Amino acid sequence: MHHRHTIRTRLTTGLAAAAIAASSLAALSVGSGTAHAETVAPLERCWGISPNIVDQPYSTARLFVSGTGPGRVTAAVRDISSFWTFSGGYESVGRLDWHNLTNNRKGTAFNTAKIGLYGGGPTFALDTGPGKVRVTLSAVNRNALWAIPTTACSGTITVR
Repeated sequence: MHHRHTIRTRLTTGLAAAAIAASSLAALSVGSGTAHAETVAPLERCWGISPNIVDQPYSTARLFVSGTGPGRVTAAVRDISSFWTFSGGYESVGRLDWHNLTNNRKGTAFNTAKIGLYGGGPTFALDTGPGKVRVTLSAVNRNALWAIPTTACSGTITVR
């Protein structure tokens, strides 16, 4: 009888520990709340060729947007990659023009990102104030030999 009691106790203890671990992980994944949850904002498609020519094209149609505070967001391009990792890939000098349609503020943000095999791209810190914000993304992709501009693409993000 003692053997059954020991197994039952171990099983109950194991289940309780698993439940505590699961609830702890759930609490960690929620973090500080949904105020900073990432959203995906669609854009018209931007096109360009890699400065490495025989490579994947520069092509993106979305921004990954995360709130960083009231009226502030980070907008990131993550869809650009290059097969030329052995040579260091290339640089993408991004430009994001923005116009807050609610408060009429305007601005431009710049960021340079190293483009390699795994998706990436420029990340922009924006302080637009809350509201609907029209954004236009463009880039100049460069290596040691030359720089090639992309087309521009636009979309609207919501800043809280």
